Amino acid sequence: MSTFSGINQASRALGAAQRGMDVTGQNIANANTPGYSRQRVEQTAGVLNETGSWARANVPGDGVQVTGITRVADALATATARQDSATAAEQKAASQVWAGIETALADTGTSGLSKGLTDLSSAWNDLARAGEDGLAAARSLVVSRTEAVVSTINGMDDQLQAQYTGLTGQAQSVAADVNRAAESVAKLNDAIRSTLAAGGSANELLDQREQHLSVLADATGARTVQRDGGVVDVYVGNAALVSGDKATALTIRVPDGASIGAELTVTVGGMAATPAAGTLKGLLDGANTTLVDQKEALDEFATAFATGVNTAVKTVTGNEDLLVTAGEGGAARNLSLADGAADFEDSTADTVDRAAAKAAVNGLRDVTTAWRKEVTGIATSAQSAENRAALAEQVSLKSDAAREAVSGVNLDEEMTNLVAYQHAYSAAARVLSVIDEALSTLINTVGR
Repeated sequence: MSTFSGINQASRALGAAQRGMDVTGQNIANANTPGYSRQRVEQTAGVLNETGSWARANVPGDGVQVTGITRVADALATATARQDSATAAEQKAASQVWAGIETALADTGTSGLSKGLTDLSSAWNDLARAGEDGLAAARSLVVSRTEAVVSTINGMDDQLQAQYTGLTGQAQSVAADVNRAAESVAKLNDAIRSTLAAGGSANELLDQREQHLSVLADATGARTVQRDGGVVDVYVGNAALVSGDKATALTIRVPDGASIGAELTVTVGGMAATPAAGTLKGLLDGANTTLVDQKEALDEFATAFATGVNTAVKTVTGNEDLLVTAGEGGAARNLSLADGAADFEDSTADTVDRAAAKAAVNGLRDVTTAWRKEVTGIATSAQSAENRAALAEQVSLKSDAAREAVSGVNLDEEMTNLVAYQHAYSAAARVLSVIDEALSTLINTVGR
């Protein structure tokens, strides 16, 4: 090894050690930065290019060379974590929908529809036992308690409609977040392509893009496709949300005058798109399926209740229908007292058919039992949705931990690397010092 080649080797060693300390310091500084992937200096032994008849034997190589700075990431672990996170977001949204339904149709022992139905049955019992002097008051009590049940059912329908409106607003808010993230991915695609083409490092840009891609996955279950030049395309269903440096707007289509039963749809650039998972899928399924089913069940109950009451009224007193359900928007929304309510309350009949009144009580008891069964089913579904959300969250946390095990910063490991690079730097500096001393001795000795 010549003196000058030794100086060059020591110089490269100093540079490599310095670069290693710089990258290690970068990792330590970003240990708590969300989305940061640790970086690693790639080094290789330099090759001494000596060939031909005058080539020397038994000489070392050309020192160390820094070949690049690698962003440490596992594509499979990242994709798995992203998919599991999207599933967790979907299940969380679904659980919130069921929690809202449970609140809208809340029913406890001291309040709610079950209590109203029980009070109404009691009023019919009073009517069956009422004497001539108490008939008017008994009829009035039946009407007032029927009206209370009607009001409760109307309120439940209003709550379901309000939840549909809320889900619509949430879906549109998520769509706005998706569009912002898609625009960011498109801009970062362009920046990454330009940086890599110029021979630069795009590691930090890749980290930023990964965060936006995670937002898109959590919202829509979007899938990514790797392209040349470090660019990725993003798809929601079969529609391209991001293509290179171009982003296309995602839109939630809401029918005019929308209410439960009016389907919410997703389009990307006018093309129908179906979210595979994520918050948006949970919201759309809630608005288009879960709420529709609950609305239909409430309408069926309202119809059964009205039929039972009207049958009882006609059987006991011969009056016209006490309740009506006809109208746009379903039976629960339109359930109300009929014009015949006043006739029933003001009837001048001196007696009622007690057997028929008791039959009416039994009929209402059957209606109450059916409603309690419905409420139990809702509570069970809500609990199941909550359990699924909790399980999906645990799976997502484990997947994220697996990704972090590869990409995350381990401070103990980084401190070990820092010490190693410091020793390497000190050793290279010592080599330079020894060469300097040897040259100084040689020059001073020859000069005498």
